Amino acid sequence: MTRLRHLEPVLWALTMLGIAFIGVGQSDSSLVAVSIAGVLIAGAALITVPASSGNRFSLALAAATAVPLLIGPIFDFGGAIGAVAVGFLSGWVVLQLFGSDEQTATADSDFLRQSFGAFLFAAFYVALEGAAGLWIGPAGANLVAAVAAALVWFGFETGAWAMTTYDRVSRRYLLRLAVEDWPVAFSLFAVGALFAYVLPELGWWAPVVALLPYSFAHIAFYRSHLARVTYSQTIRSLARIPEVAGLSPDGHSDRTADLSVAVATELGLNPHEVRMVEYAARLHDIGRITLNELNIIKVGFTDDDIARWGSEIISEAPFLTEVAALVRQQHDPYRRPGERKDPDLPIPSKIIKAASAYDHATSELGFSTLEALEVLHRGAAYDFDPDVVEGIRHIVMLGEPQS
Repeated sequence: MTRLRHLEPVLWALTMLGIAFIGVGQSDSSLVAVSIAGVLIAGAALITVPASSGNRFSLALAAATAVPLLIGPIFDFGGAIGAVAVGFLSGWVVLQLFGSDEQTATADSDFLRQSFGAFLFAAFYVALEGAAGLWIGPAGANLVAAVAAALVWFGFETGAWAMTTYDRVSRRYLLRLAVEDWPVAFSLFAVGALFAYVLPELGWWAPVVALLPYSFAHIAFYRSHLARVTYSQTIRSLARIPEVAGLSPDGHSDRTADLSVAVATELGLNPHEVRMVEYAARLHDIGRITLNELNIIKVGFTDDDIARWGSEIISEAPFLTEVAALVRQQHDPYRRPGERKDPDLPIPSKIIKAASAYDHATSELGFSTLEALEVLHRGAAYDFDPDVVEGIRHIVMLGEPQS
């Protein structure tokens, strides 16, 4: 398997080289024009912009978008796919030689996915432009074909990234994840299309006109990404306080958060809800830091008190108001005697309650996986939502060795 993993990028590189030779050989454009387009794509491949999902979109996709749109006055289809192949292959070689360890670690899969997506865009654009031209004329056909091809490319990009990132992911979650990433993808598509449409009129001023508005969007996306990273790091630090003080088992917040996120994704929650589940699961024991107060220990406390104190601490940060509400309800039972279920109890709180109980059983009490699941099943009468328990069973059994 190790040899095959080393062989995969080599096969991809040879494939790109073959496509480049075939494309350039069948091209009516000059080798210089194709090479310039390839260099532009290679340079853009070194610039990436982060999206909400965690995926990073390459600026090379914008350059690769522009190339097929220029078929006709400058490029033909052979030249277009040749330029895309030359560009992604050159960018990959540069990253392998001069990139950081983090860049080279993901370069193989990223370039494989992005280059195939660019070929899909070029193929669908050329095919759809011809078909649409028969119905709405050449001017409208360019726009319709470009938008349709961009949707095909985005669907492939999002799906391929999700399949290589998640072990299991629901279609609903994937669709909502794609919607959150669409602004970044649209900005890349827009800058490529704008460059292609203004190049014949403005010449070398076209890159300036196309990249100036994109640069503002790039800065905004990057700052948004930094804010998300800062939030996550701050929450991780706060979650460690009860563990460092010996008031909660070491690693309990991380394990509860990981299991809660897996179950939330399994149950089809949207990306925003999954993020709230992660934050609330990490902070669900923050109220335990009040247990250092002798007066509180002397008077006595309940799990509901700990949840309430934790919620009050978290609500001091306005951007965590939703998380504070989830932490406040994390100890509420799924149903009470005489009731079918509590309709006001949100599913994220029920997930955190069950995930925390499972980790308590396996980490603190030393129960096996099946014994811990039995604890949850017995508690499904009142404490735990049966659907959540079933989700945890699916997740943890997938991680068990198959006999």
